[in-house]
Amino acid sequence: MYTCPHCNQPGISWTRRAMLGPAVPATCQNCGGKIGVPWVKSFAAVVPFLIGVLFAQNTSNPVLGYATVGIGAVAMLALHFTWVPLVKK
Repeated sequence: MYTCPHCNQPGISWTRRAMLGPAVPATCQNCGGKIGVPWVKSFAAVVPFLIGVLFAQNTSNPVLGYATVGIGAVAMLALHFTWVPLVKK
């Protein structure tokens, strides 16, 4: 569980955090406050995945293409969970 910025108690699960976006807020399970993520950092976290997709489209080796998309997805999730903060909405 991740700490709610409203009540400072565990209020959002890791699965809900994974689906959280700037336009899709979550609700704290303890206090009912709306939780979101900032637009700029959220979009910046997607960049590794987009680079992987662009690289995969320009390669003739399908294994290398799948690998770059996978690495980009892992990097995106790592940034989303560690670098993108939870904020009050």
